[in-house]
Amino acid sequence: MEQTLKDYSWDLEGYMPRASQAERGKLTMQDAFREYQLIPVPPGLPSGNTNEYIRLALETHELKYVFFYLHENEEYFNDRINTFLTGEGERIHPEHFMDLKLECRIEVLQRFPSYDPGRGTAFITYIHRYITDALLRFRMGEEYHSFDSLQEYKDARRIMQIFADCHGNTKETIRLFAAQDGCAEKTATEKLAAAYRQRNRRVPVQLNDESESKEQEDELIPDHWDYIGILRAGVKAENVDKAFDKLSYRDQTLLEQRNAICMRCGRVSDMKMQMSFEKLAELFEGSGASSAERAYKRAVENLILELVKFGQLHCIRLKQISTHREGKKIAAAIYAYQVDNGGEWGEIRFNLEEGTAWVETFAENDPCDTWKITDAAIHAILKCKHAKLPQSNLIPIMIS
Repeated sequence: MEQTLKDYSWDLEGYMPRASQAERGKLTMQDAFREYQLIPVPPGLPSGNTNEYIRLALETHELKYVFFYLHENEEYFNDRINTFLTGEGERIHPEHFMDLKLECRIEVLQRFPSYDPGRGTAFITYIHRYITDALLRFRMGEEYHSFDSLQEYKDARRIMQIFADCHGNTKETIRLFAAQDGCAEKTATEKLAAAYRQRNRRVPVQLNDESESKEQEDELIPDHWDYIGILRAGVKAENVDKAFDKLSYRDQTLLEQRNAICMRCGRVSDMKMQMSFEKLAELFEGSGASSAERAYKRAVENLILELVKFGQLHCIRLKQISTHREGKKIAAAIYAYQVDNGGEWGEIRFNLEEGTAWVETFAENDPCDTWKITDAAIHAILKCKHAKLPQSNLIPIMIS
């Protein structure tokens, strides 16, 4: 970007970005939605066509016009990012949304010098596919496994989506992908295998007796993603191992058999091997499937608490104190919350009709200057339907 924009002026001539709440300790979704806003508001254009801002930036070499363009078209970028995140099935966090907003701004600054207004294409149309690639490139960087190129990543996503839609029918997946991509079925077969290797790779390299790196043939695991890789993304594997060792044999067996995972080596079995609660009850001579399910949930909770002790996670424990109904719906609720399984409890009050909450008292171990832990507690309740509010809950929070 420095090479492309070396002849451009960065002087905003009295304009400045709108100050966010984050400067006072908390980033909100409103901050993220208004990241491109300037103070004072830029002057409008007589034509009302914001494409003129890009033309002026190209003619004058002043980047303030690009920032004016972003100010006026921020809703477009918000919609693109929101659609991207919700399409991925994610819960949207202000920090993540803001990261993508900044990524889009960088992409606009990199791409606008190559835009030719004389072609008659609006800049918003010109930049559309580049924004798509920027969002995917950002997601590719977050993936646990690496890809050699953005195109390889896009092909892997597309062919695995077709594979899921075909319910695991490999031949039909290859036929459909080849037809869509215009490639030979042999090429489609190779791309499907490559997607498998990236998503389901076990251990690609091991050390031999001489401590030299030795290639190990990949063994593909069909019909599922690498759950242990996802679980351990951003988590120190040795801490997971230590925490798992602290559990009882019963808890270890429940976790491994129910999730079809070997916690020692990371081996993920076909999910058809997942043991039902009925089978788990038989395994431990339990009274029934419901008792086995409760035992499994306690095992998950015990693992979370051990990971908290090793400093790998934070956790929040919620307990419902009271609710208030209006008609058949729960309109308000009060919850006590505790951080990291220790210290004095705090209290959060919820207005479920308005979808708002306020902290009556902060928990003793809550680093409330960041709001990250408090927000997790609030989101956990607000996302629930009124009739399904939990009596109690334990929520793990990844430490970034």
